[in-house]
Amino acid sequence: GHHHNKIESITVLEKDNDTGGIWRHVENDETKPMYRGLRTNLPRELMAFREKPWGGDGISDSYVTHKAVNSYLQEYATDFDLKRHISFGCTVTQLTILDDEPNVPKSNGDDNDDISCSKIALTWKDDSSSTSTTKEFDAVLICNGHYAAPFIPSLPGMNEHFHGQVLHSIQYDDPNVFTDKTVLCVGGRASGSDLAREISHVAKKVYLSDSTCSVWSEDDEKKGDEEDALGQNSAQRQCGNVVWVPKTEKVDEGSVMRFGGGCTIAPDDVDVIVFCSGYDYNFPFINEKSNLDFQCIPGERRVSPLYEQLWHARHTNLAFIGLPHSVVPFPFFELQAEAFAAQLLGDTASLSDPLPSSVSERMSEALIDKEKGGPNGSRVQDTHFLGGHQWDYCRLMAKRGGAYDEEIENYIATNKAIYDHAGSERKALFPGGPDTYRSTRYKRDNSNQSFEILSSKVEEASAVSV
Repeated sequence: GHHHNKIESITVLEKDNDTGGIWRHVENDETKPMYRGLRTNLPRELMAFREKPWGGDGISDSYVTHKAVNSYLQEYATDFDLKRHISFGCTVTQLTILDDEPNVPKSNGDDNDDISCSKIALTWKDDSSSTSTTKEFDAVLICNGHYAAPFIPSLPGMNEHFHGQVLHSIQYDDPNVFTDKTVLCVGGRASGSDLAREISHVAKKVYLSDSTCSVWSEDDEKKGDEEDALGQNSAQRQCGNVVWVPKTEKVDEGSVMRFGGGCTIAPDDVDVIVFCSGYDYNFPFINEKSNLDFQCIPGERRVSPLYEQLWHARHTNLAFIGLPHSVVPFPFFELQAEAFAAQLLGDTASLSDPLPSSVSERMSEALIDKEKGGPNGSRVQDTHFLGGHQWDYCRLMAKRGGAYDEEIENYIATNKAIYDHAGSERKALFPGGPDTYRSTRYKRDNSNQSFEILSSKVEEASAVSV
């Protein structure tokens, strides 16, 4: 194709009325995942965009409030003069792939692929004028995140036998509504343990149901009441008024909660169930009118066909930023966006790592990814899970973006080092117990692929218990 190495114009369609996305907290807003007490579970020195470092002073916290993240994003938008590109209050209602000649087969099968073949039409509603606009674009990036469609797993017997309140964590904002109640939080990942901890300060009792909670045995009942230096009692799987239990299997008659793994606890006095069970991907503007080969079935948490989790495998001028989860979001999005822009603009010859030009090659790769169950091959819901696999993916994106060099390698390796350290501090703590790890303060040391710890309560506590 004839690529002009410049993007002529950029239109950003943002349905909210300001930047910040999910980090802009609105009190009691049940459509947004942010809640008033949230602090990040990753240090800001790690969360920052590569082009705008953050933190490392040791004087203020590394684990910051949502307000601080929102301010950082506002500053980022100002520093790079981004707001002039953004149309606020614009909700995209329809995406359509425009095939010039839909019924004419390409001359030699589907392998003669020009990356910029089909234009893409978008239709959006503007809040301010309540008008609808349709416009054609050469390329479209979908960056709508994955915190809009709450996912609630089905829990056998809940509808018949549970008469209390059922919530999803998206509805949570103020812990005080749980005062003196007995609460079951279902889901032991980040939001589950954070909500359980916040709620426990006012609730009578909190059960944190977590599928990673190990099987119970007779010995657990006998081990007694020894607590370690952090006030945790792993034998009892209890910390203060928070009880850690396995996966919730069902609700029996009389509102009795049954947990798996041979768990002998079966409370019948739960007032509220809070599902901290995550979200589904949601693309309401892609539908049968979109003229696009696309699948995203509710409950599966799987989007296809994608090439390298980013590009639409057939139409590489359409891409999805930020689908993978269990990643460090901002630096990850930044590398994905750079890769997309580079591939779109680059004269393919000048790029060291061009995308395969054959549609069928990209489609068969996409099919393998779709059926693989994520990097560990575990289950459909982990299709876009990365975790420890994100660093090699970041390297791949840097290569696709024509930007991989020693400096980027040092940057990625430093991110990994801080991520691993923060994760090991967090995971050593009782889920739903004190979040001591959030007191640790970091300073990056990119040239040594390392970091300094400027202060840490976790290290002090472990030194005490020796």
